[in-house]
Amino acid sequence: MRAPAAIALVTLLAGSARAQHAAPLWTNRAPTRATGARATLADLADRARPAVVHVRGVVDDDAADAASGEAGRTSIGTGFIIHRAGFVVTNEHVVRNVVDLRVRLYDGRELPACVVGADGPTDIALLKVESPTPLPILPLGDSQAVRVGEPVVAIGNPFGFNHSVTAGIVSAKERVVDRPSATEAHDPDLYSFFIQTDASINLGNSGGPLLDATGAVVGISAAFWAGHPLQPAQGIGFAIPINIAKALLPRLHDKGVAPRSVLGVDAQPIDPGLEAALKLKSSRGALVASVEKGSPAEAGGLEPGDVVVTWGATPISTSEDLKIDAQLSAPGAHVKVALLRDGKKIVRDVVPRLAPPKAQPPHPSSCGRPRDSGAAGGEDVEVRDLPAARATALPGGHGVYIDKLAEHGSGAQAGLKTGDVILRVGKAAIAAPKDFAAALATYKPGDSIPVLARRSGYDFWLAIPR
Repeated sequence: MRAPAAIALVTLLAGSARAQHAAPLWTNRAPTRATGARATLADLADRARPAVVHVRGVVDDDAADAASGEAGRTSIGTGFIIHRAGFVVTNEHVVRNVVDLRVRLYDGRELPACVVGADGPTDIALLKVESPTPLPILPLGDSQAVRVGEPVVAIGNPFGFNHSVTAGIVSAKERVVDRPSATEAHDPDLYSFFIQTDASINLGNSGGPLLDATGAVVGISAAFWAGHPLQPAQGIGFAIPINIAKALLPRLHDKGVAPRSVLGVDAQPIDPGLEAALKLKSSRGALVASVEKGSPAEAGGLEPGDVVVTWGATPISTSEDLKIDAQLSAPGAHVKVALLRDGKKIVRDVVPRLAPPKAQPPHPSSCGRPRDSGAAGGEDVEVRDLPAARATALPGGHGVYIDKLAEHGSGAQAGLKTGDVILRVGKAAIAAPKDFAAALATYKPGDSIPVLARRSGYDFWLAIPR
């Protein structure tokens, strides 16, 4: 279903290691109160917010299309932690072509992050951060069991307002909405199967969790409907069903990509006219229009005119439903497919095969890329002696000024600028560049370095990650 030209579905993109883990990668069970009663919204928010993070990075100038004006954009979004070792789920469009990827935790700590794996068609990415202590997590629920009308809560960072909590209901399920690609007006490989909600979702919510009343994640905030400029839409947001993510996350963790399966059919939704013409009792299902010769579908006995109603144990609502379930099935697995043919229900055994992999360059923030040791924290700041006249105007007559600053280094990320004067590092007064180097050497990797700086006559403290 294509949007009219004057209506826009807005993806939530503002401005623009494979480490070992204990199985499983996530938990499926939400924590419950001892009484067994459902928590209030305030209880749910208190419990969930510590596992929600702010995701930020800079679009790689080399990867972005400079002609489009996208080079150098800051990409911001939201994510949520699913494993105490530091695995974070977010949207792929939040981290697409991003360098200097960082995650800010609920407690204010900002950690460098890398991309374990990303999948553009489903708009899902798995990130990794390193923390010296276990991190809080959110459990994953079952989006298939979600009911229209039940309450949901969205947590995210809309327009930079961190950890904003909004509440609403599930407005619809199985909503098929055409979403735009960042590079093409329409990409047939994109998955466009959403949970619709009236919980407020805005720019910056991308990748944040949509929670049910037990605190389990049932969706990943991905987009909102903008409407017509003269008739702006309200309360129409979309979230990726969490079951899609659960099918992909193990592959993203193990391979960095999510291989697909091939079924070999073209299917279409069933409109009221076809429902009557085919004498069907319902419009639910995927109507097979063609079967590719030599495909797994042909080998399994599927024919044009069949209506697929279940894929394994999963009901099929539309052709988009069949596309997702078939392509995300494990290659080589036997799947029982229930279908209607000539008014009778029959079951066929289908074995999807591995789809040819699509070549794609490694992500600029991939966990497989070597880290830049020159930007470990502090070393990306080059300082020089202050001119005597400038030094005498400072308290104590000491300090060094920043001559050069790595564009995406930790100093710049902390807020330092070229020309700033460094007065202290921790309790150590800085009178010369050698003092600055010696003070930094007292901190070990992972430490946060307190620095006192002066700019335009004002002194201020900031923290630089080592």
